[in-house]
Amino acid sequence: MTERMQPNFKKGVTTLCILSLLQSREMYGYELVQATEELSRGQLKLQEGTLYPVLYRLQEQGFVSDRKVLVGKRMTRVYYSLTQEGRQFLQEIRADYEQITRGVWSILEATDEKQAHETA
Repeated sequence: MTERMQPNFKKGVTTLCILSLLQSREMYGYELVQATEELSRGQLKLQEGTLYPVLYRLQEQGFVSDRKVLVGKRMTRVYYSLTQEGRQFLQEIRADYEQITRGVWSILEATDEKQAHETA
């Protein structure tokens, strides 16, 4: 995700992506970063400074839970999973996102057409 994106827009998109990724299986932070980049074909790149505040907020809201697993002798890995409330929230924000996206594309296409007619 680019640095120029509006902060609220970026946070909303990050939230939607995280919840979408967690609906299929639990994942730890680095997996979420990798999956976001891979599945977006490199178009979205999460930074840890963006990821973890969103994850913590989602946990506080009850949409995501965590499970700590000892990896090796000293390292603990935190796996995040979607709660039932998180699944419901994902459905709601996905529907909102789809509606907003359709509206925005309608405006962009209409203004592109208007601009093309004005310059012709």
